Amino acid sequence: MPHIKAQDEIVIKATVKDVWKVLVDFQHYQDWWPKYVNLKILKLSEAIVGTKFKANPLGGKSFACRVISIIPNQEIKLEYIDGIYRGSGYWNLESKEGLVNVSYIVDLEIVNKSIALLSKLISISKIHSLIFKNILKGLDKQITIKHISRQ
Repeated sequence: MPHIKAQDEIVIKATVKDVWKVLVDFQHYQDWWPKYVNLKILKLSEAIVGTKFKANPLGGKSFACRVISIIPNQEIKLEYIDGIYRGSGYWNLESKEGLVNVSYIVDLEIVNKSIALLSKLISISKIHSLIFKNILKGLDKQITIKHISRQ
């Protein structure tokens, strides 16, 4: 089966703690993820690990993820458990001089036969990155909103 390998990133003017607070606040992902992703929380875990969510993008096929591990203020590891993909995704945070480099890395196997066939014609990795660039912009905007509201 074909794979999606992608890494998308953004540099955000914030503290790692501010970015982390938004990333682990799954209950409010819908505030900053694009509406066309149709994100739904399936299970919310106070410990973060075990939290599950599902995306059902407009014009696309659904998939579900589960948080399988965290390193506070540094990494969230996801497992894609249902739908069109199987594999892993990682949120990584690196702080340097008042800036945070936020990256999301995926290594996914396309298990849906029609999407696997489509991947022979178009780059599913590029489509993933286009969508994720909007997610990262939303993250930056959400952190700015949260930061301004605390001042």
